[in-house]
Amino acid sequence: MERNDGGVRRRGRGALYGAAAGLVAVTAVTAAVVVAVGSSSGHADASAAATPPPAASPALPPVPSLSPSSEASAAASVTASAPAARVSGHVSDGVHTGDLRFFLLPAPADADVYGDRDGSPYTADDIAGSATDPADARAALTTYGFRSGAYRTYLTGDGAYEVSARLIRLGSPAEAAAYYRQHTYDGTRIPLDGAYPARAYDLASASAESTGAVVAVSYQGDVQITLTLTGGTTPSARYVRGLLDAQYQRLRTGR
Repeated sequence: MERNDGGVRRRGRGALYGAAAGLVAVTAVTAAVVVAVGSSSGHADASAAATPPPAASPALPPVPSLSPSSEASAAASVTASAPAARVSGHVSDGVHTGDLRFFLLPAPADADVYGDRDGSPYTADDIAGSATDPADARAALTTYGFRSGAYRTYLTGDGAYEVSARLIRLGSPAEAAAYYRQHTYDGTRIPLDGAYPARAYDLASASAESTGAVVAVSYQGDVQITLTLTGGTTPSARYVRGLLDAQYQRLRTGR
């Protein structure tokens, strides 16, 4: 597992970066994650996330810009993608059972998925091992009843963004809500309107080749959601919200 202070890694020749979210902010990005670990019965949240490095990908062309219309099309294509067929899961009253990879945001059919297309396990060791403070990360996971995790990272078909979805299944919906509320980033807040709690941050980049990363966090039932988008242009709030909505609905309905 690669340890770093951010979590964004360059892929190929383009301005693309691998993404991590949680206790670790994303590599080539300057962002401090603030975490306060409290009682699991409260409504505060702890944070932990990092990315096990996905399989190496081939060199990629420079990143094109997305127009508003192409952004909407890209977001819509996520919901049209078929879910993974080799894993299964079930949700009832916000409690998720089975393989958590089943609930990951589906990758569009034309996306370049890093590693297993079904997604990969995201263990407590993975999270703590890449955290800026491993002890705090482990304490947060213990406090909120960590049960399992899963992630998938893909490059959009047009090469504009690398998208990483990370899910952490906690002890209960109340503990997931607490975990979410204690998780903040040192970045510019992006307003996200919607019917469920969600926050997004635009994180500054340390590289001239990238605008940095946008991290969006939410939760559904007993699962914490973290989405990270990196690329040569900053995605619009509408695009980020579209992906987050698709991930939220996948967790809420299993579809």
